[in-house]
Order: sequence, then C-alpha cells, then structure tokens
Amino acid sequence: MRSSNKLKVSLAATAVASLIAVTGCAANQPAGSAGGGTDKLEITSWWTSGSEADALNVLIDGVKKSSSGLSVDNAAVSGGGGANARQALAARLQAGSPPDSWQLHPAGQLKSYVDGGQVADLTDLWTQNNWAAQMPKDVAEAQQVGGKYYTVPIGVHRGNVLWTNPAVLSKANVTIDSATGVDGLIGSLKQVQAADVTPVCLGDKDIFASAELLESIIMSRTGADNWKKLFTGGYSFDSPEVKQALEDYKTILSLSNKDHSAITWDEAAKKMANGSCAVNLMGDWAYGELLNAGKKPGTDFSWVTFPGKEDVFDYVGDGFSIPAKNIPHADAANAWLKTLMDPKIQTEFAAKKGSIPALTTADISKLSPYQQEAAKSFAKASVVSSLAHAQASTAEFAQTYADAVSTLNGSGNVSAFVASMTQAQKTQLK
Repeated sequence: MRSSNKLKVSLAATAVASLIAVTGCAANQPAGSAGGGTDKLEITSWWTSGSEADALNVLIDGVKKSSSGLSVDNAAVSGGGGANARQALAARLQAGSPPDSWQLHPAGQLKSYVDGGQVADLTDLWTQNNWAAQMPKDVAEAQQVGGKYYTVPIGVHRGNVLWTNPAVLSKANVTIDSATGVDGLIGSLKQVQAADVTPVCLGDKDIFASAELLESIIMSRTGADNWKKLFTGGYSFDSPEVKQALEDYKTILSLSNKDHSAITWDEAAKKMANGSCAVNLMGDWAYGELLNAGKKPGTDFSWVTFPGKEDVFDYVGDGFSIPAKNIPHADAANAWLKTLMDPKIQTEFAAKKGSIPALTTADISKLSPYQQEAAKSFAKASVVSSLAHAQASTAEFAQTYADAVSTLNGSGNVSAFVASMTQAQKTQLK
C-alpha cells in the first residue's frame, strides 16, 4: 500500500517540526551517532497486529528493565506490509529527524540504507560483544554490508510455510505432503474445491502476501541454488521453471477466496483456522497471530513446508538499526541494541512472534513444536532470502517485483511479468 503525495508531505512537515538539535557525543555509543541521554527512546516498526504488538512489548519491557527511568515511544506504523512505516521513516530521515532506532530486514533492504549513508556502523559493538560467534553464519553475514555490521537481528522467520486446516482437509480426504511438489499441491487443492470448500485463503490487501506466495512457488520449481542466481545474473526470470511457476501461481490464485485483495494477511490466516478454506501461505509470524487469536495447533491449524523438490528455508529476518547522524538519544539506543541481543529476550520474543531466535545461545527448549521444527530445518535446509521482503536484493528491485506481482494479479499476463523482471535484472547487474 502506498501513501498519497499529500501524506508524504504531511509526514515530512511533521518530522521537520519535531527535529531535535543535538550536539556533543555520548560515551560508549555506537560509531556514527551523536547526542546522549538515556531517559527517552523512540523506536519505529510495523509491528501492530495482536501478536506483533505483544512481541514488541517484550523488547520494550526488556530495555526498560535494563535502563531505569527510561521512557519508550513506540512509533509503530500499521499497514502496507511495512511499506507505510518505511515511507514515514523516509520522510523523517530526509528531514533530519530520525527515531532512535527502526526495524528493517537485513541484506538487500539494509544495503539500501547503508548506500544512503543513513545507518550507523555497529561493527565495534558486534566485536565487543562477540555476537557473530553466537549465531549461524548465514544470519551474521546478512547483517553486514561491505564487511561491516549495520544492524542487529532479533529473530529468524520462515516465509514459505503452508498453514492448513486439519478438519477441512480431512473432510475432502486430502493429505498435503511437501514431497509431492507443486503439482501434488495443486491436485490436492482441486480435490478440496471438489468438496465445495474454498481451497486457499489469501489476504493480499498488502501485496507482499501475493509476492510471498509467488516466490514460494518459484523457489519450489527452481530450487534454492537457481533462486539465488536470479539475483547474481546466473539464472533468468525468463527460464522455463519460472514461467511454469507463474502459471502455477495463476492456478492457485484462481483457487483462492474472491475477496483476497480486500483482506489482510492476518485476516486470511484466521479465516483458514476458522474453516473457511483449506490452506494459507504465510510466513511463520502467522503462528504467533493464530495463537494470539486463541487457535490451537494441531486442532484448528497445522503446517507443512511449501511443497517443492528440496527443503528450502525462505529466510525473513527482523532486526533494528540506528541512524548514522542526528540520533536523539544515543545512550538509550545503545541500550536498546544490547537488549535485543539478550538470549533470554530473544526467546521470550520468539514465543510471542512465532519466529526462532537469531542467537544460538538462546534457549528454545520451551518454544512450540512448530518452532522446534523450524530451528531444525534452518540448521540443515537450503537457506535462501526473501525477495518479497526486500532481503534477497535491493529495496528497489523488490519494489519492481511487488509492482509486477500487482500487475500479474490484475492482468494474468505472464509475458509482461517476465519482461519486467528480466529488465530489472539487467538494470541491477549493470
């Protein structure tokens, strides 16, 4: 979802009005920051659904306990799959009035902020606390650009999870097995349709939900290695496997609820758990949302990795960075980053969010059966990054992809999608 130009102007004006002039440099603060004081902290995110808000409160409560008297301003912005929050943030950064810290995805999206000189280098903080040794190599590397660290990870999500309704599948005499691949999945969904039930619940009022569904299909058809090569020039969106995935996507879209463009991702997940359809593709933040809604795992819903020819883990990371300049409360921001990297905090956060901790030093023994499975899969599966969440490539490339998915949803024109994405590949690799 995109804000209007009028809203962008309003956001920028508000940001300018709230600009705080700061001078000096606080002791022990991250490189690139200025200012000081630990009495206030402002954080920006897009975590506003029930489970997301509960998970964010774990972090806020944690930093308050570590810093006596700290006041935290939760400046979360809802909607757009994070796009609205990023637009509001962009206006504030342009006005020179950033929050103390903001949520972002690592790798591609992070690089866009680094290239713009907007995030502080946190390498010293990482080195002092030996954080890289406490997490998988894939996770640590995703927080870097040019060999330097610019963000800290709070958790690891899996994007390619197919959530299922056991009762609906049983009524249709269907079992969904990830080993059957996309063809097997489509056959099962058509069998559900024959039982007079909507096969797929989709909520793409925010286009990332459709983009995530399509990328899961592409990954399943191409495999992990070729998915990665889409962003390095070794594989093309014009390949037969990608074209087949696009046709698969059109078929699955035709088996979805007709109001999919009018509802959000969390509404679609709940519709699935309520029995309105058989399956819902969504990242495992849906697990936290379903628990928050009082749904019972194994009874109201179950799960399977999106069917494909190999075990692919679509990594969607969450982390926080701090501004490179004009930071209002540097000491508080420093305390915030250290709180996020507390293993106990990461476990408590994961329990609410549905993710797994980024730190291998965090205790996962009391997390849910789903999260136990996700942790094991992350350790042995082929790990790739999500394009729908601007992690596999730059924010600009991800936006081109989102726009192409929107057009495909309306026109069904596979050739137009392929042409748009192959041109984007050429532009990115120049």
